[in-house]
Amino acid sequence: MRKCVLVVEDDHILQEMYCEKFEMNDFQVTKASTGKEGLDRLKKKIPDIILLDVLMPDMNGLEMLKEMKKMREYREIPVILLTNLGESKIDMDQELSFALGVQNYLVKTKHTPDDVLNKVKQILKLKV
Repeated sequence: MRKCVLVVEDDHILQEMYCEKFEMNDFQVTKASTGKEGLDRLKKKIPDIILLDVLMPDMNGLEMLKEMKKMREYREIPVILLTNLGESKIDMDQELSFALGVQNYLVKTKHTPDDVLNKVKQILKLKV
């Protein structure tokens, strides 16, 4: 059975790049451009893992994560946060995000789509 990844990313080019990478590797992909849209997508299909951008309009990634953790059926979904924030902001967000159960925190400019794919496979215990 194919694994499902929810990509919540407001940068259309990055979103398509991640989606294409996962589809090419036999993942089912659902996408959203805002935190609110991401929460709506969760109601339709619970993914195996979520790639979640931190800075988005409407509802940012940490706000979406807080809302998810309020609902029992979403609490155990692994989440990888993606960001391009500066180092000091990352340190503050990392502390909060790990307290909310984030599996990993990746800086987009330092990780290729292959790196992100491999991290997802690692978390889902799939062959890398």
